[in-house]
Amino acid sequence: MDMSLGARLQRHPVIATLYGVEQFDDFLKSAAEVAIVANVDLRMLHKVVAALTKAGKFVIVNIDSCDGLSQDKGGVEYLADIGVTSLVSTRVATIQRGNRAGLITIQKVFVTDRSTWPRSVKALEQSDPNIVQLMPVPMLARLCAQDRKVLPPIVASGFVCNETDARDALERGAIAVSTSDAELWDMKLAR
Repeated sequence: MDMSLGARLQRHPVIATLYGVEQFDDFLKSAAEVAIVANVDLRMLHKVVAALTKAGKFVIVNIDSCDGLSQDKGGVEYLADIGVTSLVSTRVATIQRGNRAGLITIQKVFVTDRSTWPRSVKALEQSDPNIVQLMPVPMLARLCAQDRKVLPPIVASGFVCNETDARDALERGAIAVSTSDAELWDMKLAR
């Protein structure tokens, strides 16, 4: 994991998830140092990334939510060209391309029932991301010791509804939580 990302998450383990640009100003004013940028129009993406980077924030782009990028084989290279250093995706091939491009990769995994977890672990083995974004948060309690040993660092997401949820996720081994709830971006979570 990139030390600047690791150091930022060590200081403040809450990742702001921005759906569009509506919460842009709230994020800039918040204590959160890292954001996942999602649902931003491709024509605005470069401007958003540049502004957040200039403000000293660390930007992770959810490539799957950017029309024109998610299925384009050149999408990862485009992100690298505009200064993006990290991406999140559910797709194995996209994570693999991100790895080859030298980006910090985060694979988002949705666990809907017991049968999806073994498939998710296999996908993570194939893609070899730097970080896994595990959804929903209650899944952390279900991870066995063997899975924890082979998984990359975990960002817990989905159903982070309050400070108790965030603290519980960190106590269960997550390196951070991600949330779109701006009220949680300023939480003081001591390590």
